[in-house]
Amino acid sequence: MNAERGALLRPGVEAVVTAVRPAGAFDVVSLQVPGPSPWAGARPGQLVVVPVDPRCGSVLAQVHWLAGVHDDPVHGTGVELLLPAARETQAGEVLRVLGPLGRGFAPPAQPVPALLVGHEGGAVPLRWLVEVLRERGCPAHVLLSASDPELHLDLVHLRRHARSVVLTLPEDLPAALERALDDPGVDPAVVYAAAPVPVLRTVAVAALRRGRVVRVAALDLAGPVVCGTGLCGACDLEVTLDRSTTVVRPCLEGPVVPGEWLVEAPPR
Repeated sequence: MNAERGALLRPGVEAVVTAVRPAGAFDVVSLQVPGPSPWAGARPGQLVVVPVDPRCGSVLAQVHWLAGVHDDPVHGTGVELLLPAARETQAGEVLRVLGPLGRGFAPPAQPVPALLVGHEGGAVPLRWLVEVLRERGCPAHVLLSASDPELHLDLVHLRRHARSVVLTLPEDLPAALERALDDPGVDPAVVYAAAPVPVLRTVAVAALRRGRVVRVAALDLAGPVVCGTGLCGACDLEVTLDRSTTVVRPCLEGPVVPGEWLVEAPPR
């Protein structure tokens, strides 16, 4: 049994909200989870499911990107989520969470430059990934698009860990991406991206054309993600495998997959 499917068999745990920090239209929510647990081995790009009690009027679970995990031998494991500020999360609140789920981003084996591309809420896993890359000695540059400045996530944190952070409008992202890929000061060996699938296809095509390694989080949590555990099929995605087209379920086969999967197969 692989780790992702094994995670589905683990019961959710009750996590206590220890801190809430505003970040634009979102709150950075810190949770304390009981140990021992699988959280210490979590990676950026994995998911957290917050089951909903049907007695509260909703039967659909909430699916969130895991925004950070910090293991402390004294205080235990702390988990971070970015939740909408409108939720009005409060310190002391108890959330039942299931995770970490899915396959996350793997950092490079050697310190190499990296470019991180995100769009609005898709930038949540990149916020944590840039921190991991800096710890590994990888110079990281970040390119973010958003339709509203309030939808950019935790820029103070990103600027603390990245060599550069460039902000752009969605319609200007393709041109900004081309400039970043061709900039000798960036010169990424690997490109990581988390955004809606059309944006990921643009990133994959541009980066692969230049011979870069590309890894993408191919799950748009702003779209119809109902369960996050592979049961509903709402996130089914058409990809290219072995020069043919097939359908995968990103919450199980991913969310992080090779960028090549999103590039249209050439005619036989």
